[in-house]
Amino acid sequence: MAKNAGFLSLGVVAALFLSTASVAQEAPFVRDVAQRLNQQRVQHGLKPLTYNKTLEKSAQAHAEWMARNHKMEHLQEAPRSLEEHRTCNHHPANRVVNAGYFKWDDLFRIETTGTGAVVHPIANQWIGEIIAEALNAGHPATQPPTLVPGWMNSPGHRATILTPQFQEFGIGTACIGDDTYWCAVFGKPKG
Repeated sequence: MAKNAGFLSLGVVAALFLSTASVAQEAPFVRDVAQRLNQQRVQHGLKPLTYNKTLEKSAQAHAEWMARNHKMEHLQEAPRSLEEHRTCNHHPANRVVNAGYFKWDDLFRIETTGTGAVVHPIANQWIGEIIAEALNAGHPATQPPTLVPGWMNSPGHRATILTPQFQEFGIGTACIGDDTYWCAVFGKPKG
């Protein structure tokens, strides 16, 4: 009986750890980043953004990809075919489609050419993405005080944060060793 009780306790502990680890927005440091981003918007005369779990899913997937690959980039592996383009995570627009925030036809236009087709993302007015890499930075809980100011000091990141039409956002973070990768995805619901 004692063996079984120990096994059950271990199973309950493992289940609690997995469910806690999979909910990024529940982490206090992610909420801290979200609050700091909204403070920046309010300070610049903009409305605060609503936190969106679907955009978080897109951001989290990209943060994990950056951590796995040890690189800070917006673009993942390029698709090799039109069909692969519809299902890959190459571009931020692909990722929000795959997360379920938009439909593919909302964000992409296909141009037929004499040699095939060219896919053009048309997502700039509907989505935005900012990323960061904190190398040898320790636990992500210590990073929000420098992360958001770093984004605000970068003209491209600042422009995305302060885009007036965005209404929602989600944040993802992933660690590998002492390196942390961050991704924030901004959106404006279509419709």
